[in-house]
Amino acid sequence: MVINQKLVLKNAPTKPGVYLMKDKAGKVIYVGKAKDLKKRLASYFLKKDQSAKTVALMERVQKIETIGVNSETEAFLLENELIKKYIPQFNVIMRDDKNYLYVRITVEEEFPQILLARRVFRDGAKYFGPYASSGAVHEGLKFIKKVFPLCTATQKITSDSLKKGQGRACLNYHLKICPGVCVGKVSSREYHKTIDQVVRFLRGNYEPVIKELKQEMEKLSEKKEYERAARIRDGIRSLETISERQSVVKANLSVNEDALGVARSLNKAMIVLLQVRSGRVLNQQQYAIETKYEAEIPEILAGFLRDYYLEAADFPKVILLPEEIEGVSLFESWMAKMAGRKIKIVVPSKGRQRAVVRLAESNAQMKFNQISGRWKLEKIVATEGVDKLRDILHLKKLERIEAYDISNIQGTDSVGAMVVWEKGKMDKGQYRRFKIKTVVGPNDFASLAEVLRRRFSHQAGDAKFSNLPDVVLIDGGKGQVSTITKALKNYPVVVIGIAKGSHSRTKAKDDLVLSTGKVVILPDNSPTKILLQNIRDEAHRFAIAYHTNLRKKRVVASGLKKIPGVGAVTQKKLVRKFGSLAAVRRASEAEIASVVGEKMAKRIRN
Repeated sequence: MVINQKLVLKNAPTKPGVYLMKDKAGKVIYVGKAKDLKKRLASYFLKKDQSAKTVALMERVQKIETIGVNSETEAFLLENELIKKYIPQFNVIMRDDKNYLYVRITVEEEFPQILLARRVFRDGAKYFGPYASSGAVHEGLKFIKKVFPLCTATQKITSDSLKKGQGRACLNYHLKICPGVCVGKVSSREYHKTIDQVVRFLRGNYEPVIKELKQEMEKLSEKKEYERAARIRDGIRSLETISERQSVVKANLSVNEDALGVARSLNKAMIVLLQVRSGRVLNQQQYAIETKYEAEIPEILAGFLRDYYLEAADFPKVILLPEEIEGVSLFESWMAKMAGRKIKIVVPSKGRQRAVVRLAESNAQMKFNQISGRWKLEKIVATEGVDKLRDILHLKKLERIEAYDISNIQGTDSVGAMVVWEKGKMDKGQYRRFKIKTVVGPNDFASLAEVLRRRFSHQAGDAKFSNLPDVVLIDGGKGQVSTITKALKNYPVVVIGIAKGSHSRTKAKDDLVLSTGKVVILPDNSPTKILLQNIRDEAHRFAIAYHTNLRKKRVVASGLKKIPGVGAVTQKKLVRKFGSLAAVRRASEAEIASVVGEKMAKRIRN
C-alpha cells in the first residue's frame, strides 16, 4: 500500500500542530511538530535532497494523523508528550535501562541529609543532576564526606529526637570527623552552615567555601583541636587542587553554561555535556545515543535537549551548541518555564564560548572512539559468536537463547530468573521472574528444576512463554546439564552450561558444557565465550536484583508487623511508598500520614 499524498495534504490543516506517522501495523514510528502542518507534510513528498532517514521513513509510513493546536509552544509540548508515550523508532530518544542519579539534600529539615535519588520531587529538597555515571557520583559523595564535617547517621535527626535521647553516634563521630550532630552537640543553625557549604561546592562556587573552611581551621587551632583542624586543612588542599584543575574562565566567575559536543557515525552518536559553573568545568557527562536510522546532528541535539532538560535539576543560564537547531525560541521558552528564569541557547562562532564547545566536541570524539570499539565487539559477538556456537551445537538456526539463575541467602527469599537473548541482543521485555514455591532450603539445583518445569509447562497456554528457545543456558557443569537435558527431553531445545574449569587464569575458567557431557574449552577472546558470559552474567544480575527487592520488602514488613494495628494492607502501602525500613524511620509523621492517615502515622512514628 502506498500512502495517498493528495488525501494526506487535503486533510492537513494550515496551522501549528503535531503529526503521527504509522506503519502498516498501525504502530507510531515517528512524531513531529510543525508551525504549518500542511507545508511540513508536503516536504516529505519531495523527491530531491531527502536524507537517508527520511527515505527509509517514507518507505514504512502507511498512515499519517495530524493534531492541530493553537500555537507552536503547544505543538512543542504535545510532541514531547507523544514521544514519551509511543517511543517511536525514528525519533531520537535518550534510551537507557536505568534512571540517572541525583544528589538530594534535604535542606528543609532541621538537620539535613545528603542522599541519592532516582527522581526529582517538589519536596523542598535541593537536587543536583542528573548524573550519568553512578561511580562518579559515589566518588563525589565520598570526597564531600572527607572534606566537610558531616553526620552519617542513617536515622532522621530532629530536636525532639535529641531531647528524648534517641540520637545515636554516627561512624564519623567515632572517627572524630562529625562534630556531634547526631548526639546534640551541634545546633541546627550551625549544621545548616555546613550544608550550605556543600551546596555551594556542588555548584562549583569554591572560593567562599575555601575561605570559610580556613576560618574554621584557625578557630579549631586556637582551641587546640589540632586533629580536626588538620582534616579541614587537607580538605582545603583538595578543594584548591580541584579549583585550579577545573578553571576555565578565571576572569568571570558568573559564567554559568552547559556546552554540548557531538560525535557521530551512521546511526550511532556520542554527546558530551560540559557543565561550566562559576567559570569552571564542574562536571562532564557523556551519553551514547543509538537511533534506528541515521539522524543529522541538529536532530540529535534537539532530541537530547528535550530528554535531558526534562529531567534536569540544575539549569544553566546559557546552553552552547555546536550547530543550529530548529525551534530555538520554543526550547528557550519551555526551559525558562521549568527553570523559573530566562535561558539562552547559543551557537558561538568565536571566542571563549566557541573554545568550550570545541572542548566538548573533542571529548565527544574521544569517548565515541572508545565506545565504538565496544560497539564493534558487540557486533562481532552477535555474528561470529553466534555462528560458532551454532556450529558447535550442530543447529540449523540459533535465534533465541534463554538463561536461568537462582538467587537466595541460605534458602530464604529464593527466586529464579529467566533472561532472553534474541536475534542479536538481550530483550528485557521478555525477562521473567519466579518465586520458588516447592523447594525448602538452599537447594539451587532443585530450584532451577522447578523454574524450568514451570516455564515450559506454560508454553502452550501463556502468550508470555509461547516462544521456545533454541538453547537453554545454565550456570553449571556436567551434572546439572545432564539432569536438565533429561527434564526437557520432550521439548526441541538444546541445553548447555557454562562452568568454571580447572584452568589457573580467572578469565579462562568458563568452559562450555554440552548436553553430551563434552566440555569445550574456548579461548579468552572467543566471541562465543564472550556471548555466553554476557548472557550468564545478565541472568545472575537479574536474579540478584529480584532477590534483593523481595528481601527488602520482607525486612520492612517484618519490622512493621511489630507495631500493633499495622496489617498487611498498611505494610504494602508503606513498602510501596518508602522502599525500606530505614526510609520509614527517616520519614516525617506528615509523610507517613499521606499514606496511612494521621492516627496510624502517629502510632508508627512512636
